[in-house]
Amino acid sequence: MIYIRKRRHAVRLPHYQIAEVKPLGQNHEIEAYLRTSGIWLQAQNKLKEVYYYVQDESNRRKNFFAAGWLNELGHWQVAAPNFTGCLCRPALTIFPGEKDEAWLFETCFDYLRHPELLNTKAHIIILNDPGLLAAGLAKAKEFHQTRTFFNNPLPAP
Repeated sequence: MIYIRKRRHAVRLPHYQIAEVKPLGQNHEIEAYLRTSGIWLQAQNKLKEVYYYVQDESNRRKNFFAAGWLNELGHWQVAAPNFTGCLCRPALTIFPGEKDEAWLFETCFDYLRHPELLNTKAHIIILNDPGLLAAGLAKAKEFHQTRTFFNNPLPAP
């Protein structure tokens, strides 16, 4: 019996390009998604509308949009009904506060759903990826007090 090997091709990861960033309220689908998620009002000064695309080898362009927030590396973390992730390298997101206290959250949506959101002056650290737990904890050590708010069990660092 003769076996024919299939030629394997390297998988090319998408290279997203940011087309435009707008304030929330321009795109009804993003608004509906955030309202359905229960965070529309809380997201007003934290998230943006991010319009981005990827172009394939045949120069076909696929356009996308999502709610987004920047991480420490200046890359966009995005969330939409069909995709949540980073458009480049994942990293922590830090929303600065006024107290010597840090609150750690697994996701930005967890933070925006938190009932004490409007009352805190703490620095907010968002992991954006469970693999960034060690980095988040290291960052939290810079503060006198730390609180963690994790819904899902996270892997040990």
